[in-house]
Amino acid sequence: MDINLVAKKQFGQHFLHDNSIINKIIAHSDIKENDNILEIGPGKGSLTSLLAKSKANIIGLEIDRDLINGPLKKFEHCTNVTILESDANNLNTNIIDLLGMPYKLISNLPYNAGTHILTSLLTSLNPPQISVVMLQREVANNICGKDSKLGILGAFFKSFANTKVLFSVRPSSFRPRPKVMSSVIKIDLLDNPLINRNQLESYKNFLFFPPLVFIWIRPIYISLSHGLQISLPVAKQLISNAELDATIRPEKLTVENWVKLFEKFLEI
Repeated sequence: MDINLVAKKQFGQHFLHDNSIINKIIAHSDIKENDNILEIGPGKGSLTSLLAKSKANIIGLEIDRDLINGPLKKFEHCTNVTILESDANNLNTNIIDLLGMPYKLISNLPYNAGTHILTSLLTSLNPPQISVVMLQREVANNICGKDSKLGILGAFFKSFANTKVLFSVRPSSFRPRPKVMSSVIKIDLLDNPLINRNQLESYKNFLFFPPLVFIWIRPIYISLSHGLQISLPVAKQLISNAELDATIRPEKLTVENWVKLFEKFLEI
């Protein structure tokens, strides 16, 4: 019985209980029999239970031992579900690499670690081919922002994936209710990413490139100079090499602009 189990703030827990939302998540995930699915934070197993009915192979990573020894015990004899005790916020990518095969990420991610978990997985040697995940709505919108309103997260994620907001989720779909709206998004890896995955360190370093520049919301040559700690002449040359207008502001750059700037920065 899990009647006395309450959400733990340190784990960012908000248990999804709305079956209509869970069914929509599954419908958008295009799950096939024998698919490999990674679920981060299965919680009390509401999403896990319906995923298991698809006959896909489910690996759930849960940090909370009380949940593992409580409501998640019901999956002990479920042949296509494996629950592992693991802190996805400090994810041991060996777990992912050991899958040794393509997989999908389908999860209601914790608010306090969702972005970190996504970036860790998507920059690993074995990233999920498709991710259908729930996040705080503001974060979801940043990841899926359009070029005309591109933020830090959008510049990173769109360099290697198509991203799309699927639908919003009200606080009443969770226990306890969060104070913010949530959104479910889909991240679909590009066959030809703008950043070369074979150069993994450069790929990971690109994650830190836009934030350094975005700190200074000024014409791009000033933002580059301050953010990257380079001189104004070098910043202007970098912009020229990337064939950009020196007066444009960071928020107006496209994904392609960011990638080209990053590549030219690596050359100086």
